Amino acid sequence: MNVSDYGDELQDQFPASYRVPDDDLRAPLIPEIDLIAKELDLGRIQKIIHLLWLSGRPVPPRPLHYQLALGRCITITERIEIHLVWGSGRIFLKPIPRYLLNPTFWETHLWCDQCQGQDSPAPPTSVTAQTCEHRGLRAVALGFLLSYVALIAYESDFAIAKDEHLIPAEITWSRWRQFVREVLAGGSAVQLYKSVAPRFVYGELRLNRLNLIFFAIEGPLSSGFVPTWNTFGSFFRDNSAWVITVTAYVILVLSAMEVGLSTDKLDNSEAFQTASYGFTVFSLFVPIFTVGVLVFLSIILWAYNIHRTRLYEAGRAKQLNRDYRSEGSRADRNMVSTSGLLGPRP
Repeated sequence: MNVSDYGDELQDQFPASYRVPDDDLRAPLIPEIDLIAKELDLGRIQKIIHLLWLSGRPVPPRPLHYQLALGRCITITERIEIHLVWGSGRIFLKPIPRYLLNPTFWETHLWCDQCQGQDSPAPPTSVTAQTCEHRGLRAVALGFLLSYVALIAYESDFAIAKDEHLIPAEITWSRWRQFVREVLAGGSAVQLYKSVAPRFVYGELRLNRLNLIFFAIEGPLSSGFVPTWNTFGSFFRDNSAWVITVTAYVILVLSAMEVGLSTDKLDNSEAFQTASYGFTVFSLFVPIFTVGVLVFLSIILWAYNIHRTRLYEAGRAKQLNRDYRSEGSRADRNMVSTSGLLGPRP
């Protein structure tokens, strides 16, 4: 799988730093298994593997030039779990890391003698295969590379990938074609799909449907798979669109009723009079109720976010053995005393 010349050491092909579960930063000196597992971690999407059919089809992703033709903007992400997720006019793509194109990495970190010949991601039966950490990582890495085999099919796709920095700069078109031939050495990807992680059996995944799945599983206060609303302004903007649409429809119906009441036939109809009265009352209270619900939800979300932030701050302060609030007070007092020594500002 070597499609480029690598003069650097293998560790130089990994990120300069990465976060551990407690949000601390580490700078790896060697390709640590924790870093490799984090780089190839499918995260929360593993929890809903059995529901992925709701958000995508089990087919390879379409080429990059077709993604642009659909009006999707390529958005870079380093989280492999978001790779190939699309929505709101963009598609998330993880660039190919150099180490996944390095044969040495595959031989030393994604392969072992015990798992040789057991590429299938199905649950193994032997104790040796169960305890091997390489097998699952290999299935994810192979599925990820197979997705790029589909994304970069034409030379135009290759040019787009170069412009978007999705592949290392030193790779040429001829070497990429050689790499694809090596991956598809059997003449078909059907056999390969038996060896990849189940997530990569599916291609592009709809973001809005993934968010709905997580809302259904984790509750209405869930942030979803990828948060759609980053500010309260975006929350009101997205939710007010359908309110405006419903209001416009109500106005149209009221106008039609007004015209109907001006005719003798409908003006004398008791049923139409009753319907007009009921719909008028409905049109008066529903918009007010809807706006009230949006305001109430925004207050609930604000309080929930403040609560979570405060809890995290307290936990982080305990972890670092620091008290931000008291330190801030001391800093303010020191600033006041120092400003007195310096004299009045000009």
